[in-house]
Amino acid sequence: MDTLKPLEEITEPDERWAIFGYPDPVDFSFHPITLAERHAAIAAISLTPCVPEYIREHFETAKNLLLYAWFVYRFIPVAELHAYSTVEMALKERATQESLQAKTLAPLLKIAIKRGWIVDEDFSNVRREREAMEREWEWRRQFGLAPTPEENDAQRYCKVLMDSMPYLRNDLAHGSKTLRPGGIGTLAICADLINQLFKEKLS
Repeated sequence: MDTLKPLEEITEPDERWAIFGYPDPVDFSFHPITLAERHAAIAAISLTPCVPEYIREHFETAKNLLLYAWFVYRFIPVAELHAYSTVEMALKERATQESLQAKTLAPLLKIAIKRGWIVDEDFSNVRREREAMEREWEWRRQFGLAPTPEENDAQRYCKVLMDSMPYLRNDLAHGSKTLRPGGIGTLAICADLINQLFKEKLS
């Protein structure tokens, strides 16, 4: 069971991080992830300057929580919950700007999809998946195989988020034993969604 860390151990990494790493490119030995690498990955997740400052500040708290999970692993779900709450905050801000009324995350996501505020193409994980699929298609073409037909719905992934994100947020908000590894993927998705809500301010 996780308990309050002893004073003399507060700057020691949580022992669970020792299982995270990757093979060394030279000798393929296991290379445990370092705090510097973890920090760099979290720092790479950012909100654009067009996002209102109070929302960016709220999201930075989620990033700091995720960073300090290096010392307390169970900060990961806390960071994820804070990131989800930042998404809801951002959606409410955008809805207010459009003189629309919605109080909770699921209806706000529904509005964002209906109004085209968010689309699959602007999520980095969706782009990576499509690029990987295109490489596979190219390999198939070399062997005379037909590629898998691509879906035409530009918001297919967004609709998945509309169902999954409120569920995941509520699972954490109402008390949960959930402890997913990493957390970076969650924050990256939240950042991509928030950035889309305010990208029109760039013009």
